[in-house]
Amino acid sequence: MNDDIRFFPAKAEHAKTLSPLQVQSFNERGYIAPLDALSPAEANASRVYFDGLLERMRAMRDGRNAYAIMGYHNRCKGIWELAQHPTILDYVEDLIGPNIICWSSHYFCKVPEDPKRVPWHQDATYWPVRPTMTVTAWLAIDDVDEANAPMQFLPGSHRHGPIEWHSAEGEVALQQEIPAPERFGAPVSNTMRAGQISLHTSTLVHGSAPNRSSRRRCGLTFRYIPSSCGALPKAERVLRDGIVCRGDPRHWRVNACPPADDLTPIHRAYMDE
Repeated sequence: MNDDIRFFPAKAEHAKTLSPLQVQSFNERGYIAPLDALSPAEANASRVYFDGLLERMRAMRDGRNAYAIMGYHNRCKGIWELAQHPTILDYVEDLIGPNIICWSSHYFCKVPEDPKRVPWHQDATYWPVRPTMTVTAWLAIDDVDEANAPMQFLPGSHRHGPIEWHSAEGEVALQQEIPAPERFGAPVSNTMRAGQISLHTSTLVHGSAPNRSSRRRCGLTFRYIPSSCGALPKAERVLRDGIVCRGDPRHWRVNACPPADDLTPIHRAYMDE
């Protein structure tokens, strides 16, 4: 299905929170960063919240690692509420319009001295949603600098459509790898303070190196899409698992905020493997 992977430019004239120059930069470079999102108190609370989730998950001793808190947005109240943060949604609305679905979430947590790298890749070649209009908000849970393996972008690579990849080798967090990334130019590091976000499109090539530092580097990704978008055949479950954040839900199911944080269903799935 790679023939339908392409970038959809945002319309600067519709922006209310972002400036026209920021929207233009998103269209030209494929990302915007950094943007202030959470207050210092909210940023601290989000870090404490993640620390608790990670501790509880590890206590289950089911083989999950620090990258495994993925797709919990309809099971964990704290993630659901962060996905609905009005400041984040205001930025996203300027890029994809007023009818917003958060269809996926994932904590990317690189623990200290983590040997895993995230190979150069495009999100769109993994994901079963179409059209490929997803904008990812990457929320910094920890401070991110050059020392603790920031995500890196290849500006402008989002305009090349689907890019050929091969299976990644070695210690990796994802399985696709785009060869010869230098052909797209020099990478830009996505350094941020905790509580800031970046926004990038699903066709942008990005990745990150192993975390050789003694400090953790965690970010929470929210994947937002207009409600007019749908899912590929055999992936219709995506339409049931999203969060309707704003506007008309169209064919997406409206899910209520979970009453608490429930890690047991996904725990059972791991134990059954």
